[in-house]
Amino acid sequence: MMKAIKGMLLAVVMFISTAAAQTTIAGGEYWIDGAIGARQALSSGASIDISTLQPGLHTLTVRVKDSNGLWSNQVARIFFVSPPGRTDATSVTVCEYWLDGVKKPEYTTLNTQIIDISDLAPGLHKVLVRVKDDLGIWSNQMSRTFFVAPGAQTDATTITKREFWLDGDIVHRQTIDDTPAVIDISALDAGLHMMTMRVQDDKGIWSNQMARSFYVAPLPAPTATLARYMYWIDNDKEHAVTGDITDDSGQLVIDLEPLALEDGDHTLTWLVGDSKGAWSEKVIETFTVVTTGINNTRMPTNLRNDNWYDLSGRKLNGMPTRPGIYINNGRKIVVK
Repeated sequence: MMKAIKGMLLAVVMFISTAAAQTTIAGGEYWIDGAIGARQALSSGASIDISTLQPGLHTLTVRVKDSNGLWSNQVARIFFVSPPGRTDATSVTVCEYWLDGVKKPEYTTLNTQIIDISDLAPGLHKVLVRVKDDLGIWSNQMSRTFFVAPGAQTDATTITKREFWLDGDIVHRQTIDDTPAVIDISALDAGLHMMTMRVQDDKGIWSNQMARSFYVAPLPAPTATLARYMYWIDNDKEHAVTGDITDDSGQLVIDLEPLALEDGDHTLTWLVGDSKGAWSEKVIETFTVVTTGINNTRMPTNLRNDNWYDLSGRKLNGMPTRPGIYINNGRKIVVK
């Protein structure tokens, strides 16, 4: 019996795994006879202790969770616990059946049986059958749907109507006009769902319902883009400058002239924010402000003969004479 339960679990997990093939299974749980409050964790290759169960029929329900944290639909299987010391049954002794939920007489002779359906109205009907073995144990019920045609009816020739509904919501079923049809599932939550369909022929007879499960994958998170910036000079965060990033050039020109910075070393602290509201880490850069002119230069003498470069990396012929940002000795220098 334990092997049977393990085999059943493997089949259930494989079934659910196939339905959710776009993700991986991260965990699972099961419960017996509808006792969801006493559910237990389920892992691959797990054995379930059924030693405390009474002999007879029981139900095992399983569900699994994927790597996105979504739970699957529940899958249930019926199993039988044999009485202690019981020997296997050898023959079927009784058969009984129901038509549309009404129990009919038992058969005690089990040759080929003919069920009288002459008094049934035209349309769909259901027959339930179960049998009892020589140990007095009844089998599960087996259900089959069948159709009784109206008298003197000619065969249908075309399908005139198609309709479907999602997740058992037959009240809000929808009609399909064309085939093949495109069904809008954009409003469904991520996870497992079920679509049920039936068709009607030119005699006005509906077919059996046909159901199929399908999986809606979670939408990928939208990519964040740069949306804003912030910077301040030295430690003056109180007067930080903020603004929106309106292009994707990746460049931001900061005009330091109106700031009237004193000559010497300064720091520029900046950070950027994305379209989701998150800010980057702070970046701190050091630069030097030097005032120069034709008649008056305040640039230190020891810097005048060093190599100077513009921000494009082009070497200058000596000290710059025009305002701008330059590179000297590996530092960014602002010339006013």
